[in-house]
Amino acid sequence: MHRSNQQASTATRYLQSLCQLLTSAEVPLAGLLAGTDIQPRLLEAPDGVVSHDSLDRLLQNVERLTDERFPGILLGHHLNISAHGAAGYAGLTAPNAGAAIGVAVRFFPLITELATLKLDVTEKRVRLTIIPAPGISGRTERFVVHTLLASFDVMGSFLVGNLELRAGLTFPNQAGLKARLGSTLQGIAFNQPSHSLSLPRERLEAPFALADRTAHAQAVAQCEEALNRLEGQRTLAGRVVGLLTRIGPPYPDQENVAAQLGMSTRTLHRHLLEDGVRYRTLILEARMNSARRYLLDERLGVTETAYRLGYRDSANFTRAFRQATGVTPTGFVKAGSSNARPAVPAHPRETDQPAPSSSPRNT
Repeated sequence: MHRSNQQASTATRYLQSLCQLLTSAEVPLAGLLAGTDIQPRLLEAPDGVVSHDSLDRLLQNVERLTDERFPGILLGHHLNISAHGAAGYAGLTAPNAGAAIGVAVRFFPLITELATLKLDVTEKRVRLTIIPAPGISGRTERFVVHTLLASFDVMGSFLVGNLELRAGLTFPNQAGLKARLGSTLQGIAFNQPSHSLSLPRERLEAPFALADRTAHAQAVAQCEEALNRLEGQRTLAGRVVGLLTRIGPPYPDQENVAAQLGMSTRTLHRHLLEDGVRYRTLILEARMNSARRYLLDERLGVTETAYRLGYRDSANFTRAFRQATGVTPTGFVKAGSSNARPAVPAHPRETDQPAPSSSPRNT
């Protein structure tokens, strides 16, 4: 079985930087790490990772022991290029902003598995959507999103001068957040359907002062090698669910997924059986991941969510969701409005398979 999103990892080098910024006589390191299962020596490991649960507990300690309301902003403003490893150098030496953003999207898994980035380019603007991993807490989600905001704020100012960034956040209005960010971020809109950063399309061509073709190619090669190692460490079932979740409904058949993974359908089927799971079970897990995003991040109603996922009606969807997660969609949304979001278990129970519906019924 592949690990659940509650065990999605984050590189320890970021936690080390945060702890260094917050540790003082009044706030010792032992207090920040209490209950996290993180040993001080783990923070020194160059390739160390920590789980979501440990990170969330550390953030609880930050809330309890310090006056810092935005630890993600604090961290993002103090991260230097070396903190991001090869991915940081690949971005720093990129020819322009567009190439650097491409590096961030492709190699973001090397930084954290607690969110993914999706890039959309229109005629006038570029939109980078931040998609939190299903099941992470609201506290952790805020930390990850805030760290990204501050990082783009600093890097944009340092490398370009002004990317003319705008942010959209699903969070309610957060007093004092904009004041903690620089002029690179021109505005923040709260209560949005998703987390995003956007900039004018022409800013993609903004040249970077430290562009270096040779160094950039070397850093990208290192990132590709690290990403391949990371992918190899994940079970095939986990890779399939990740792929299906990114694609979204309507989900491809097993043959199509096998082709995207570079193997035959028979090989994919055999390896999934070795993992103890069937393809239709992974489809259900991906469907529940998408349901979570529709209900919480995009704030769709139960009927519209059911329709998008291909269920006959909201009753079938509600029954399937409850069997998979243990709560109704309505209960899931209520819990999601608090700090601790409910988790969607890995490999939920199979239930009624959805069938396409012509249109949703109003509720």
